[in-house]
Amino acid sequence: MGPRIQYFDANTAGRDYAVGDIHGCFYMLDALLERLEFDVAKDRLFSVGDLIDRGPDSERAAEFIDAPWFHAIRGNHEQMLLDAVDHGGQERALWHMNGGDWFEAVDARAADALTERVRQLPLAAAVNLAGGGVAALVHANVIGHSFERTGALLEAGLADAQALSMLLWNRDRADALNGRAAGPIAVDGVDVIYFGHTPMHEAMARANTRWLDTGAFMGGRLSIAELGVAGDVWSLSSDLDTLHSGWRWV
Repeated sequence: MGPRIQYFDANTAGRDYAVGDIHGCFYMLDALLERLEFDVAKDRLFSVGDLIDRGPDSERAAEFIDAPWFHAIRGNHEQMLLDAVDHGGQERALWHMNGGDWFEAVDARAADALTERVRQLPLAAAVNLAGGGVAALVHANVIGHSFERTGALLEAGLADAQALSMLLWNRDRADALNGRAAGPIAVDGVDVIYFGHTPMHEAMARANTRWLDTGAFMGGRLSIAELGVAGDVWSLSSDLDTLHSGWRWV
């Protein structure tokens, strides 16, 4: 496994973006990057995880993980891949129930290579912003409402099974955002933080949190945001016809 948290210097040559859960819909990502005139020579794209499962082209995840301008963290679907490969049985059955059956058709050598790429993905990332401050990416939720605490635990290798579940699976903060539960929204120790995991009808924003899973595989949208406290967001429809812009602030 690679580092559990990855840190990035500021990009002083180009632009930085974050993309929501792709779930195998790489055709949408291709189209959205083209709309944004993304420059692979100087721009960077950070993913909040869930590159794979449910969409049509999950095997393309390896292509993007290998790209020098693309930087992903691990989502719960990447974790399900690892659990299925490492343990089989019920873990593999659970993954298949959640869209992992595509993996059975992948050539054995390609499957092994993708598995090792996924194993290297960190659980969180922090990116210095060119204008000052720090942006963070976590798939589902942070530990103890603090990115600083989350990062310290990951750096020390102290993220146990309960912490892993919080980072990859927990929806408490998303439920609070949507009014389904009580609880804090803002995250301490970072200027802006991007989450995926919980599908939203629109790209959502509140306090310093940004929510980028807009249901690409469900006939919804794929969303890409410009990293930064005041960064804009663009969401492309699954038929590639309609480009929306702007956050829904709640």
